[in-house]
Amino acid sequence: MSLALHSLLLSLTLGLGCGPKEAPVAAADARASAPAPLPPRPFQLPEPVEGTLSNGLRVIVVENHEVPLVHVNVVLRPGAWTDPAGRPGLASVTLDMMNEGAGGMTAAELSAATRKLGASLGTAAGLDGAVVSVSALRDQLPHALPLLATVLLQPDFPQADWEILRKKRLQDLAAARNDPGSIADRTWDVLGHGGRYAGHLTTEAAYQAMTAAEMKAWHQAHVAPRHAVVTVGGDTTWAEIQPLLEQHLGGWTSPGQDLPPVPTVDGLPVQAATRIFLVDKPGAAQSVLRVGRFVGARTEADHWPMTLANMAVGGMFTARINMNLREDKGWTYGARSWIEDSYLPGRWGVGANVVTPHTADAVSEILRELTQSRAGRPISQAELDNARGYLLGTWPLRFENPGTLMSETVAIWRYGLPEDWLRGTPDAVRAVTVEQAQAAWTTRVDPAQLDILVVGDAATVRAPLQALGLPVVDMLPDGLPAGG
Repeated sequence: MSLALHSLLLSLTLGLGCGPKEAPVAAADARASAPAPLPPRPFQLPEPVEGTLSNGLRVIVVENHEVPLVHVNVVLRPGAWTDPAGRPGLASVTLDMMNEGAGGMTAAELSAATRKLGASLGTAAGLDGAVVSVSALRDQLPHALPLLATVLLQPDFPQADWEILRKKRLQDLAAARNDPGSIADRTWDVLGHGGRYAGHLTTEAAYQAMTAAEMKAWHQAHVAPRHAVVTVGGDTTWAEIQPLLEQHLGGWTSPGQDLPPVPTVDGLPVQAATRIFLVDKPGAAQSVLRVGRFVGARTEADHWPMTLANMAVGGMFTARINMNLREDKGWTYGARSWIEDSYLPGRWGVGANVVTPHTADAVSEILRELTQSRAGRPISQAELDNARGYLLGTWPLRFENPGTLMSETVAIWRYGLPEDWLRGTPDAVRAVTVEQAQAAWTTRVDPAQLDILVVGDAATVRAPLQALGLPVVDMLPDGLPAGG
C-alpha cells in the first residue's frame, strides 16, 4: 500500500478529511452555534392486556416480541410484613423452601427438569410481597408452566432440605453482622421502623425455632388466588397464554385467610431532633453513613416536586452532595440520596461510604448542603431542568424490558395507586415548577429532624462527631442500644 493511499484510508477512518485545513473555530463560537435540542419525541407507553381466569385470578399480559422468551410471575401480596411475632424471616424461608421440593420431586429433580427446558424457575419473598416465577422460550412454555404450578401449589417442605437451608441462613446472618454495609442496612431499618415491619429483623433464635409445619401453615394461609395476580411478559398474547394458564392455574381455589392490616405510621419512632447513632466497627478504613427521615407518600400532591428536588440535591451523579463529597473533597467513591417507597410514607435518605478520617467532615458537609438547599442556595431552574431531563429522557428506556411495566403495574395493584399512575407520570413531571420543587423540599427535609447513622471505627470518629454539637448515641448492630 502506498503512503498516500494509507494516509487517505487513515483520514477516512478517523474522520479527518483530506481537503485543505480550515482555521479552527473558537470554542465559544462553537458553543454559540450548537444546534438547539430537538423537541421531545412522542412515546406511547405499552398497553398491558388484562384478563381473568375461571377462578377469578387476575392476569396482566405485556407483549414484547423482540425475542422468543416469556416470563410468568405469580405475585403475592403477603411478604415479610406478614411474619408473625417471634418468626421474622418466615415468609422468606417459606418461599425459598417451596423450590426445594414439590409434588414429590426433589430439589435436584426440579432443577434438572428446569435445565432440560432451558428455563428458569424461582421463588422469593421480600418485605412487601412474594413471587413464584418461570421464564422459558416460547415453545417450551407449555412444559415449564406445570413446574411453576407444582412449586406454587404442591410444595413438600422436606425437613432435610430445611436443615441445610437453616445452616445457610445462620451463616448469612453471621456474615451480615460482620459486614459494615449490612450492619448499616439492618440498623437503619430499626431506627426508622422500630421492631416492626422493616425493623422486624431476622434472628438466630427465630431460625432455630422455625419448623416445616409453620411454613406449611404460612403457605396455606397466604398462597391463595385472592392474594395474587399473574403478570406475563414477552413473546406471547392473552389469547395464546390464557388456555395454558387456565389449564395449570384455573383450578387453584385455595381460600387462604384474611391478611393482617397493612403497616401504618402508628408506632413509628419519632424524630424530635437530629441525632447521630454510632455503631462501632473497630479498625474500619471507611465509615458507612446514612442520613434521612420519612417525607410523605407517593399519592400526596407534592410527590413529583419532591422527587425532582431530591434528584437535584442528591439523587444524581451531578447532584450537589455527590459533587461535594466525591468530586470536590475526594472522601468517597459516591454519595447518593433516594426515596424508598413502601406501604409506609416514603423514607428519604442519603448514603455514602467515606474514608474514616473525614467521617465527621462528611456528616457536616451533608448537613450544610441540606441547610443551604432550604435557604441561601435554593434549587435553581437549571438543576430542576437537569433532573427533569434525566427522568424524562430515560423514561422510554425503562420500558424496553417488559419487566418494568410488569413491576410498575404490580406496584399500582399492591399499593392502591391511581390506575393512570404510569400514563400520567411524564405530564406530572413536566408540570413541576422550581417553586413547587423548593417548597416540597423545604417542607419535607428538615436538617433539625434527621436520623444520622455512622458505622465505623468509634475510637477514631466519636470525638469528631461529638464536636459537631449533636447527640451521639452508641449502638450495637441490629439497632440495639449499647449496654442495654
